[in-house]
Amino acid sequence: MPKIDRKTIEAAYDVAKRVHRGYISMTRGIEILETCNGMNPNSAVDYIYSYRNLIEGKRFTRTTNAAATRYYLEMIFKENGRDKLLNALSSLRQHIDYYETVGNSSVIKGKEIYEELSRQAQVSTNDDYIFPDEVNETVELREGKVRSVHVNIYERNPVARAQCIEHYGCYCFICGFDFLSIYGEIGRDFIHVHHELELSIIGREYVIDPVRDLKPVCPNCHSMIHRRKPAYSVDEIKEQLEKS
Repeated sequence: MPKIDRKTIEAAYDVAKRVHRGYISMTRGIEILETCNGMNPNSAVDYIYSYRNLIEGKRFTRTTNAAATRYYLEMIFKENGRDKLLNALSSLRQHIDYYETVGNSSVIKGKEIYEELSRQAQVSTNDDYIFPDEVNETVELREGKVRSVHVNIYERNPVARAQCIEHYGCYCFICGFDFLSIYGEIGRDFIHVHHELELSIIGREYVIDPVRDLKPVCPNCHSMIHRRKPAYSVDEIKEQLEKS
């Protein structure tokens, strides 16, 4: 069987996209990859379904090679934007978890690709403001000519953020503020996400549980959480708000 090289990967991506959009049937897609690109029919099925699972954020258990995984993610990002990339990253994360738990095997290349594309997704948000636990990059803050403060880099997982918002909704967990209902379209999808465990305290990378560790909060409540060190808990601020 011929090696699945870059040219074959590109052809598989194009066919998979056409199948997903309903332009051609699955049978026709397999036939094209088999006759025109020398692909094994079983591999053709895997590569076609891989696109569907990635674009829809679904777990997949069959695998494609690392080069194909990277190419698919990069093209999904290029053609469909950050939201679809987050779907694809969620799909890949589920795939990695499956192999490490059920399959009891390591997916080193998959993890490397996941981390790299996650960083790209994070950078693409164009957030140029900094909050106590929302640091995206190393920043030097200067006050006059005397002092300088360096904010450390902490890896942020844009997929976890998206999953948190998907679970709780895009409004403040504490006060219920909804930017879309108040500001209209410019407020769509705007919310801070607070990490219950302060990254500045734990000082290391950890595995985020989007539901347990993250909560969507408005900027006001987020600021109140960080009025002290260590920060108030979400429940403490919620209780304080209910008392006032």
